[in-house]
Amino acid sequence: MNKEDEPVKQDIPPLDETRSPKPDTFGLKSLRALRRLSDKILKEKTISSPDQQDSLSAEESQRVIYELQAHQVELEAQNEELRQTQENLELLRARYFDLYDLAPVGYCTIDEKGLIIEANLTAANLLGVARGSLVGQPVTRFINNEDRDDYYQYRKQLFDNNTAPQNDLVHKTSGQTTGPSACELRMLKKDGTVFWINLREIVAKGTDSTPVYWVVLTDITERKQSEEQRVKSEAKKRHMQKVQSLELLAGSISHHFNNHLQIVMGNLEMALDSLPGNGAGRENLLNAIRATHRSSEVSGLLLRYLGQNNAKLERLNLSEIFQQNLPGIEAAMPNGISLKTELKSPGPVVNGNARQLQKILTCLITNAWESIGDRAGIIKVVIKTVQAPDISTSYISYNDWSPSGENFACLEVTDTGRGMSEEEMGKIFDPFFTTKTIGRGLGLAVSMGIVRSWDGMIFVKSALREGSCFSVLLPLVEGVVPDQSEILTEHGNIKTAGTVLLVDDDAILLEIMEHVLQNLGFKVFVADSGKEAVVLLQKHQDIIDYLITDLSMPDMDGWETLAALRKIRPDLPAVLSSGYDETQAMSGDHDESFQGFLHKPYTKADLNNVLGRILGKLSKNA
Repeated sequence: MNKEDEPVKQDIPPLDETRSPKPDTFGLKSLRALRRLSDKILKEKTISSPDQQDSLSAEESQRVIYELQAHQVELEAQNEELRQTQENLELLRARYFDLYDLAPVGYCTIDEKGLIIEANLTAANLLGVARGSLVGQPVTRFINNEDRDDYYQYRKQLFDNNTAPQNDLVHKTSGQTTGPSACELRMLKKDGTVFWINLREIVAKGTDSTPVYWVVLTDITERKQSEEQRVKSEAKKRHMQKVQSLELLAGSISHHFNNHLQIVMGNLEMALDSLPGNGAGRENLLNAIRATHRSSEVSGLLLRYLGQNNAKLERLNLSEIFQQNLPGIEAAMPNGISLKTELKSPGPVVNGNARQLQKILTCLITNAWESIGDRAGIIKVVIKTVQAPDISTSYISYNDWSPSGENFACLEVTDTGRGMSEEEMGKIFDPFFTTKTIGRGLGLAVSMGIVRSWDGMIFVKSALREGSCFSVLLPLVEGVVPDQSEILTEHGNIKTAGTVLLVDDDAILLEIMEHVLQNLGFKVFVADSGKEAVVLLQKHQDIIDYLITDLSMPDMDGWETLAALRKIRPDLPAVLSSGYDETQAMSGDHDESFQGFLHKPYTKADLNNVLGRILGKLSKNA
């Protein structure tokens, strides 16, 4: 091999570090260094013509080619790095969109004047407006009017905290300063929908070092609704507990109070019977008997307030009931107050009690004219029908109630009186609450209890200086004719009617009722307990015709006494007597049943009528 044919040894020196720029993060320094290196090589080895190329040695040509190839590789690497950087920027932009615009909370930036500078999509969606239309709007435009003072107070605290000396320091990384805790208020959507938010503002420095406020809006409507529902549930639970306690209290009062009144009533009637003719003291005793009856109604009022009502129900025409009571109402009304009526004809029919409906009507109209006072005013009574879907939107109630039917009769009493505050309206159905200086405060409470026992409700609308409107809604009975009230037949005195076994644990009451029964012509065996009654019936079962027993007694109550006696005499007619209301006394699942009930205090005439009905039934069955 000739020496000329030997391959040229390429002794290529390593690239100069100063001429071979290292890639940097963004590639800008490398590009500038590469440009400088290329310029230097071209100046040193200018190749402008084939003649100049011939002047380069093979070694120099190889060196130039190598360096150019190396720089081409570097350019490609820098280009790839730039492309990767661009992709990273796109990913960061997408992450920013996800973290800011699609955040689960609303973000806003507002200036010192409270104008919105920037907002994310979540904030725009919360407010129900386009994102672009938020810019330049005052944030207070979307705050409920009633809550704006709370917001201004919050901003003031935030400003005061961030101007105090201890809060002058700003976080080095974000320019953020310390502020008060968040506030909760109501905001408005564009369509007027109200929703609750937790609002927190943070003071920061803007790009031009002016203060800006970063606002975070968190929708807490569901939490607020849950809290409101929890409060209502707790209030309802407390109300039910109160009602249960009142039921026990009222029942106990009714029992003991009426037992004592029975003794009073019996003694008064015995004294009345002992007076000859029309003595001077006869009217006094009659007045005392009437007062005893009225006293017994006090415990009954409490029971009716609690919805316990054993009054006989009839189908009544609401318009006719009002017409029947209209003369008496107008006669009692003060001067200067006019009564206007709009009565549906034919009137709506309801299941109720005429006497109790009269009390409800009198209560509502009396409250109306007392609310008007000495001024001239108008009371308007409207009787109409309403449908269940209209009730929730047209009426306001302070008691939970769900309509049980589709159509309702409505008795509406409206006045032009002083009206009531919201606080007063929340108490008007409480027993003994009154807005008047004089009054028992039981009228509305008892009326509500009566109406509730008929599956109805009383609603109220009122405002101070705007009058009040009370609406009584009762289930409508359609397509029927009102029944005539049943007239109870009064029975004459019963003579030589047989023998009564009288059972009561109160010795004084036992003695009095024994005397009353003897005056009615009965023979009487008395027992102060159920056990003694069993012994007496075993001895005299052939001659005892009737049983009258008290309900509440030690050892054996009235029901247990009846069960024990019926084992001896299965056909023994029996009457239950109690100071409790008949509904309470007769409640429960019992194998035996009573043929009559006497509610203490009862008169001799009441006793006479109950025993007369039992005798009448026995005569028909004989």
